[in-house]
Amino acid sequence: MGIEAPYEGISRDIVFIGGGHTHVLVIKQLGMNPIPSTRITLISEQTLTPYSGMLPGFVAGHYSYLDTHIDLNRLCQWANVRFIRGTATGLDADKKQVFIDAQASISYDQLSIDVGSTPDLTVPGASEHAVGVKPVSQFGAIWNRLLESSAGASGDWGVVGAGAGGVELVLAMAHRLRDKRSLKFHLILSGAHVLPGYPDKVVKKAEAALANHGVTVHSGFRVASVHEGGLISNGGAEIALSKSIWCTGAAAPVWLADTGLSVSERGFIEVNEFLQSVSHPNVFAVGDCSDMLSDPRPKAGVYAVRQAPFLGRNLRAIASQGSLQPVKLQSDFLSLLSLGDRSAVGCRSGWTVAGKWVWKLKDSIDSKFMQKLNDPGDKKAMVAAASTQMHCAGCGSKLGPDLIAGNLSELSIYDRPAVQPALGRAEDASLWQVAEGKLAVQSIDGFRSFNDDYWRFGKICVNHALSDLYAMGATPISAQVWVNLAHAHPRIQKRDHRLLMASIAAALEEQQVTLAGGHSSEGTETHVALVANGEISKDSIWRKSAVRIGDKLILTKPLGTGLILAADMQAKAPAAATDTALASMLQSNADISKCLRKLTPSAVTDVTGFGLVGHLLEMLSGSGLGAKLRLGDIPLLTGAYELSRLGFKSTLYPHLQVYLHQCDMQSDLDQHVVDILLDPQTSGGLLIAMNASQAKQLLELYPAAVVIGEIIDTAGIEISH
Repeated sequence: MGIEAPYEGISRDIVFIGGGHTHVLVIKQLGMNPIPSTRITLISEQTLTPYSGMLPGFVAGHYSYLDTHIDLNRLCQWANVRFIRGTATGLDADKKQVFIDAQASISYDQLSIDVGSTPDLTVPGASEHAVGVKPVSQFGAIWNRLLESSAGASGDWGVVGAGAGGVELVLAMAHRLRDKRSLKFHLILSGAHVLPGYPDKVVKKAEAALANHGVTVHSGFRVASVHEGGLISNGGAEIALSKSIWCTGAAAPVWLADTGLSVSERGFIEVNEFLQSVSHPNVFAVGDCSDMLSDPRPKAGVYAVRQAPFLGRNLRAIASQGSLQPVKLQSDFLSLLSLGDRSAVGCRSGWTVAGKWVWKLKDSIDSKFMQKLNDPGDKKAMVAAASTQMHCAGCGSKLGPDLIAGNLSELSIYDRPAVQPALGRAEDASLWQVAEGKLAVQSIDGFRSFNDDYWRFGKICVNHALSDLYAMGATPISAQVWVNLAHAHPRIQKRDHRLLMASIAAALEEQQVTLAGGHSSEGTETHVALVANGEISKDSIWRKSAVRIGDKLILTKPLGTGLILAADMQAKAPAAATDTALASMLQSNADISKCLRKLTPSAVTDVTGFGLVGHLLEMLSGSGLGAKLRLGDIPLLTGAYELSRLGFKSTLYPHLQVYLHQCDMQSDLDQHVVDILLDPQTSGGLLIAMNASQAKQLLELYPAAVVIGEIIDTAGIEISH
């Protein structure tokens, strides 16, 4: 590997796969003390990741779902870490790329893997008839399904596995469902007693708790097979069960075996004393998915937590070409086990304690752990050190041809014979032959990046830009894109350009739009803008301001993206809000536009930067007519109202308040909802005016649409409950 010239800005990518305990703690550390010139990326299939130490309390009903889950997006925003929601499916360890389901790959310089484990369902029938507790990240959904199935149910539920996880789980379930007398609980173990390896006093406390909760313990029962009606031992004994819940040894995620990394016989990544892959030193693995050859440990969350300081130090050491520190894990630590109700047993160094106060101690420790991750404090100015290097402006700010050429050649382009794209060719512009009898339609839109997940950001940019054409009834034909990337090392820019362009090209191809060319440059921030070209018949144009008295007003997407993005930039938006906002922005207006073409709308516009009220006023402009809105019928994105109550607003909001002067509002309206009517929407829905009969047909064709009011003969906007 050659020596690379130093670069003062971002010049290194460290990518984390999985939001396990080790990774979240390292992210917190790096947020407080970033590694110079380094971008950190977390890839996780879920925005909320569970803390395993509190899951028994969640099952028992002592904690809510949110109490026991870490908000990865919020933590990453606070720490200036790029968060990509996606499922890692593999990697090319030689080319240093992570493959993500239904997304472009992500490149790295160093990689860390913390994806946990899966249930070992190799016992015949287990994969078909047993419910696996792992992966822990999916346990919330698993438990909700079990709770639903318990309604009015009778029979016997069995937990297989008598380690700490199995004992805590069966006690928590028995406590939570204690009022369901028709349900009986069983704990199945192959050994002589529960909690092998624990002190006798702890075992006796656990056995007493199992007896008090009415749990039947089946010792010496080694499961040979699982069937729909229960379990069969290797000696032929049978236990009848209506639910078999698997809490036994862990298995490695299947995809790890195909990564090219050295793995153990059980499929776990083999790492040395520095947590590095023994085959690829630039790859680290921690938590349950790894086997530390120099110091083997059980698959337990306590060890994952203790690996965090070592992983953080060693990643920093590699970045600075320093010496790595070997991992030294404690052999003795305070072990606290929940006993179903609000009591617990603990042991350390030969002594054992139990009782309600031990549970309070565990609750205090766990709650403080969660608080420091879910509420890390006011967002710091944790921006990577800016380069002091002078960057050119004007045409000197273009990205180099070697940087972008290879990326463009990899793109899949929708082939439309009428468009001759000047993409990757020595042409100065694209050519476009408008179909006979059609008018050309053109629009431009763009904005600075609000999200470092460029796969999603690129698609949202496309949806936002094409929305103007869909709102007019036009068919998008081609698009040109301007990508302005934030200053970084050319290697980093090449990766970002490839990812962003792959996203844009994919979104355009999905909507049968040809990517016809563009421009790439660099600057202080990442921006994307698209020129969208389309065609339309002269007699098929949907005008913005052709409303009629009695028209119903229909909105096709809920409101709130502006204030959710504002809160997200301050690391204050909850996971449910960011997830639903992104899902809404990723939804193109192509489908609703197709539905509208079967009807005859009076007027159509899209709801974007001026908010619902601003764009409605544009529809009414010059007509002498007005509109009546019913506040309670206006759909809001999950979390938007709660964030509005907390005072979050887009920075554009003050400039839009003037629109309220043209509104006649009832005095007792909820001001927090009124504020959302001015919220600027990114990739917002369509606002449609059409007669009642047509409106009814549209709602049948597109059930997500909602009637929010109607056009009236009095100028202005009336807003009522």
